[in-house]
Amino acid sequence: MKCRQLFAAVLGTAVMVSMAAGCSGGKGKSGELNHLAVSGISSTSQYLPVYVAEKKGWFTEAGLEIEDVMFTSGPVQMESLSSDSWDIGLTGIGGVLAGAIRYDALIVSASSTDIGQYVFARKDSPIVAAGKGHNTLSPDIYGDAESWKGVKALCSTGTVLQYTLVKTLKGFDMSKDDVNFVAMDGPTIYSSFLAGEGDICVMGNAAGAFTLLGMPDEFVPISDARQAKTGLITNIMANKNSYKDEKKYESMKEFLKIYFKAAQWIDENPDEAAQYMLDFSEEGGTKTDLETCKNLLAADQYYTAEEAYQMATDQAEGQDCSSMEADLRDTLQFFIDTGSYRQEDQESFKNHVDAKLITDVYQSMK
Repeated sequence: MKCRQLFAAVLGTAVMVSMAAGCSGGKGKSGELNHLAVSGISSTSQYLPVYVAEKKGWFTEAGLEIEDVMFTSGPVQMESLSSDSWDIGLTGIGGVLAGAIRYDALIVSASSTDIGQYVFARKDSPIVAAGKGHNTLSPDIYGDAESWKGVKALCSTGTVLQYTLVKTLKGFDMSKDDVNFVAMDGPTIYSSFLAGEGDICVMGNAAGAFTLLGMPDEFVPISDARQAKTGLITNIMANKNSYKDEKKYESMKEFLKIYFKAAQWIDENPDEAAQYMLDFSEEGGTKTDLETCKNLLAADQYYTAEEAYQMATDQAEGQDCSSMEADLRDTLQFFIDTGSYRQEDQESFKNHVDAKLITDVYQSMK
């Protein structure tokens, strides 16, 4: 059944909310619907397991009613926590840092790798003409310091896209200050670059990157997250108020069990999953094709419940936190060094990785 969609303004930013009435639901033992508001970034592979589980009725079978609350970026997704608009959410590093530091959200699990970010230039760009082999991070990154200097870069701020760009620049011994950084959201970056604006752009899976990859006569991927060695992952966050609620907590457990089940199904059924990805993308307003969706799903890896549990509970060598938290702290430090966060935010970030939920989920699935 098709979900009813509407557009709402949250803190001055347009977000898409997919109302779950009639879309996905079930009844608990008392006969009442167990409602759970789930947020995510529109048209991303990270959210696809939720979409698949909805379509297959797995949430209904578990007695859950899912309300999909979709956003265009992680920081905006976290801003909505001020009005308790969602209970549990799937997001990238931009949302993770903003959510933990500014809105006291909890990081309850890893969900997938996040290396589907690309930096593009036009084929006639001086960066492309400069060739490869001048970046210390990877010999496959195009350009040199001279060709990158002063370029107009279309990129979203405080996100994995910015992280990929700044990491790439670091390999040329450059920083964000060495380019003309123009902040935009993903869909605007895509349309603006196609219209001829900017010298380079940074885009991810949700904003047309694979479409540009399919246009090699016009656009060249001059760097990507893998080459820039970002090592990023996506995470699952919990609204601290919902997490304290016993009924909501139990619903989150059921949600995560189904999420991991759907992620495994996607890995085992790539062709059918690609069709679901196509449908999900088009319903979210992103035009794509089946081959692009196959490439998108092949770019990143979903974690199993066991892997997520280990990441949240295995202690990092020489540190007083889990390996996942240590990696997130390292990423935060990078954003601090580049001016997006303050050094005192490291202290604010501490104790926001909570392993209780993923531990309960993993133990129940063994």
